[in-house]
Amino acid sequence: MNTYGRGCGMRKNGKSCRAKARQVSKLAEIRAALIASGCDTTAKQAAVLGVCRSTAWVLLNRDKRVGPSAIVIKRILSSPDLPPPARQKVQEYIEDKIGVLYGHSAQSMRAFRAEFQSG
Repeated sequence: MNTYGRGCGMRKNGKSCRAKARQVSKLAEIRAALIASGCDTTAKQAAVLGVCRSTAWVLLNRDKRVGPSAIVIKRILSSPDLPPPARQKVQEYIEDKIGVLYGHSAQSMRAFRAEFQSG
């Protein structure tokens, strides 16, 4: 068991659970940055993220195994209404995920990294 009251949902070793916890923590930081910027409802969060309400809710409130896709992250970064503190947290999320801090497979990381390489 971990701090979520159940297994981490990934391989049963501590390293994977720590990686998952880091990812969940970073997503919580994004949510906190949105709330601090006045986006205190799912509807407001969705509007500034540039996604539908259900996507915003799942992204910010669910303990997901893989986190948001590159497509969703790109949509969020393209939103002109995204508050700068939240934008910074999303960029940190990208850097951390590319840095393999969230425990994803090498193949998954190559595909994710390719989406964000400049060019």
